[in-house]
Amino acid sequence: MRRTCIALTALVLAAACPALAENQIWTAASTKAKPFDNRAISLSLDADLRYQPDGDLDTIELRPGIGYRLNDTFKISGGYLWGSVRQEGPDRKEHRLWQQLSYDFGEAYGFEFDGRSRLEERRREGWDDTGWRLRQEFGVKRPLEGTPFEISLSTDLFFELNDTDWGQSDGFTEARSQLLLVWDMNDKVSWEFGYMNQFESERGAPDETNHHLVLTVSRDF
Repeated sequence: MRRTCIALTALVLAAACPALAENQIWTAASTKAKPFDNRAISLSLDADLRYQPDGDLDTIELRPGIGYRLNDTFKISGGYLWGSVRQEGPDRKEHRLWQQLSYDFGEAYGFEFDGRSRLEERRREGWDDTGWRLRQEFGVKRPLEGTPFEISLSTDLFFELNDTDWGQSDGFTEARSQLLLVWDMNDKVSWEFGYMNQFESERGAPDETNHHLVLTVSRDF
């Protein structure tokens, strides 16, 4: 099992190498707490910082939320996102409401399957219309027996539901696929490190594929 862990770690590291040379470094910090007597209710805060390879900060996203676990399979949640992207001229700022259904499909042959469906209502500063978007994610995890590590593979698909004056186009626009090594450092803290392939479907222009290095830390209270 130790050899398997080392081999899979090397695979993640090798996949992440192009991100160092070509594209961005995506970092995130996530925290979750259950401050209420009803332990099915949870509060969360995600902070995403995305950097260019030269270290310049490119994107900031802050996403507070509240969730309610319906049972062992389903959880509903929702919240708000504030985002800022650097560009020529004023930074592009976005305000977003989101609603989400998360679900665990169960286990089979040592693999754990899950997914989530998220609806987003996006508004850009300086514009009046709202862009509606559906994000559908599917994931599979493989715990490495006898270790605090697991391998995670997921795909997040983006479907724009309408056109907007600020540039959103109706239809499938993006897919983010991740290969991560997850380390459960203890009962409260976990780390994720790996590679993201970001495919962007461009209307009227060639499609783009980007490669990102991903680093995330999560803390439960």
